Amino acid sequence: MIKQEYFASPVYIEEKPEWVDKLDKLSDPFIKEARDKLKENNKERLKHGYKNDIGMTYHSNPLEPDENFRFFHDYVAQKSRWCLNDMGYDMSHYDLIYTESWVQEFSFNGGGHHWFHTHCNNHISGFFFLKCSDKTSRPFFQDPRVAHVPLKLKEKDSTKLSNANDLVNFNVKPGTLMLFPAYMSHAYMVDHGIEPFRFIHINIRAVEKDILSSFNMNSSNFS
Repeated sequence: MIKQEYFASPVYIEEKPEWVDKLDKLSDPFIKEARDKLKENNKERLKHGYKNDIGMTYHSNPLEPDENFRFFHDYVAQKSRWCLNDMGYDMSHYDLIYTESWVQEFSFNGGGHHWFHTHCNNHISGFFFLKCSDKTSRPFFQDPRVAHVPLKLKEKDSTKLSNANDLVNFNVKPGTLMLFPAYMSHAYMVDHGIEPFRFIHINIRAVEKDILSSFNMNSSNFS
């Protein structure tokens, strides 16, 4: 029989190691601010028996307003448009806007993680990895085929990519850029705190051009 694939969910990957040092240094004050904000929370945790900030994840304030990150945001927006076009969408009708862009870092004491989730009212989500290794957390994706979950059969070999998979994960390195449809539920496995783990997370929405003009908004302000 001839096999044809339908309703695929792509993950686009590109390596940009030349950005790592610059973006990591630019992210330092954002992470420091995020850690400082949660110092009081961590003091409360100590009162309740915790010995440190194990399990904590530090999220920064938005990066997109900072002009130092513009080269990154412009490039990722351009690539996001390319991805949506490659997926078959007519992007001549849409402009792209950032709904979220932030840097986050897991606790140095381990335990940092995120369970499966999506970011509502977006069309592209993505990660750019700044600090990671084969000893740190990694991104997971969950099968978006809602009818597959209750009908799933036992897999022959869950270590191989197949139509039976309900989870996939990726080995990443500093400089890895990942873009994917925002409907794909993603997660991060528990980090053991052996080495630092830091990445930038973005979410992008496609907005109809006629809607922007109806609000008298200048579409040139959007990526």
